[in-house]
Amino acid sequence: MPVTIKDIANQLKISPSTVSRALNDHPNISDETKALVSAKAKEMKYQTNFIAAGLRTKKSNSIGILVPHITSSFFSTAIDGIQKVVSEHGYFTIICQSNENYHDEVDQLRSLLSCKVEGIILSISSDTKDYEHLETLTAYDTPFVFFDRAAPGFDMPTVEANDYEGGYQAVEHLVKRGRRRIAHLGGPKELGISQRRYQGYLAALKAYNYPINEDYVIFTNPEVSHEKEIEEMFKDKKNMPDALFTFSDELAVEAILKLKKMGLTVPREVSVVGFGDSNLCEIIEPNLTSVTHEPKIMGEAAAELLFKVIQKRHIPKHEKNLKFDSRVVIRDSSR
Repeated sequence: MPVTIKDIANQLKISPSTVSRALNDHPNISDETKALVSAKAKEMKYQTNFIAAGLRTKKSNSIGILVPHITSSFFSTAIDGIQKVVSEHGYFTIICQSNENYHDEVDQLRSLLSCKVEGIILSISSDTKDYEHLETLTAYDTPFVFFDRAAPGFDMPTVEANDYEGGYQAVEHLVKRGRRRIAHLGGPKELGISQRRYQGYLAALKAYNYPINEDYVIFTNPEVSHEKEIEEMFKDKKNMPDALFTFSDELAVEAILKLKKMGLTVPREVSVVGFGDSNLCEIIEPNLTSVTHEPKIMGEAAAELLFKVIQKRHIPKHEKNLKFDSRVVIRDSSR
């Protein structure tokens, strides 16, 4: 049986109401009693009943997280960081995924609100073009923070990676490795982070006076296979790209596996650079060079920012929109 407030009260021979107020840092309870109750609660492995506490205080002590894919290495690592901070604040998380689908995003957001979460960390789906559901959040003063993917036109706190910088650095790395025909396997064309990585790719090519070949650029749908597109890009051995920068590590792994099927060697004939620095980088052979932006630290920052919004604390302008630097982690796929 779980330990209750009454059990602690019986051990200390004080009233349950005194124990409850001590655990909730009530100003009428002395520091000595608070310390005594806290020590006994820890000794007895007492755990707060968040549901009961929410009913008493009209607070749920919960934070909602809504991301496109929980299985994505980037988002799962970020969630780890979010949960660390949320737990330190005495809250718990409710995690949902939209599966890159607008209607699922709306439904999951509605579910989070029905659970009376006190704030939401949100990364919009690639399918989301209508933002009425987000306008509802602002209309009802629901605290939320955009994470990695933000909707345009909303003056809300945002935590994101410097995707443009990451795209530029990836191509610059390939240029310095002597590659001359650098292709790009991008994400969904309408997605902001996909466009920023693509713009970084273009900027690096221009900076080094490389020609821009439209045949070397493919925008993708993350929900389907791209083997045919990759095969088409690399079928002409004389004019095929000698390097490939991809929107994600998942796309990079798919590309490497397809190139191997086609009899091409990585990195001797084609260098490959992914984006995300996920666990996949160490699993695939050769190990994948990738752009990293520290998703766990980004997740921690998003949670801290959300609690500032919940507590209605002043957020300086330079802290309201946090952008994390990117860097290339070099491995065998581009050496």
